[in-house]
Amino acid sequence: MSVFIPGGNGARTLVNDDRFIATLKSLAGNAEFVLTVCTGSILLARTGILQGRQATSNKRVFDWTKSVPGVNWIKKARFVKDGPIYTSSGVSAGMDMALGFVADLLGYPAAKQVSREIEYEWNEDPGHDPFSELY
Repeated sequence: MSVFIPGGNGARTLVNDDRFIATLKSLAGNAEFVLTVCTGSILLARTGILQGRQATSNKRVFDWTKSVPGVNWIKKARFVKDGPIYTSSGVSAGMDMALGFVADLLGYPAAKQVSREIEYEWNEDPGHDPFSELY
C-alpha cells in the first residue's frame, strides 16, 4: 500500500487536528511508499515520520513548513526522495515527483513514456527549483 498526501489550504486546519494526524501516522507508518505534494509534507512531518529525514514543501509557505522541527527541510528542491518517502514542492513539482517515483518503480523508459502520453514536459532534475529563489 502507498499513501499520497496532498497539501493546499486544508493543511492549515488539519495540521492541528490530532485525530487526523494520528490516523495519518498509522496509515503512513504501514505504507510501503509515502508521497506528498505541497504542504502535505507538513502534515506528514507532524506525524513524526519525517523525523531525521530530508523533505521539501511549497516554497511560498516554506517558513511555516520549517516550523516542524527534526526534519532536514531542503529549500532548493522540486522533490526529495528519502528512502520510501517522496516529498515535493508545488503541484507541477508533484508531477515531476510522481514521474520520478514511476521511474524508480518501473524504470526510466516507463516514466518517460507516461510523460509523453500525458503530454507533460517532465523536469527530471529534482534540484532544479527556480521557485526557491522567488520566495
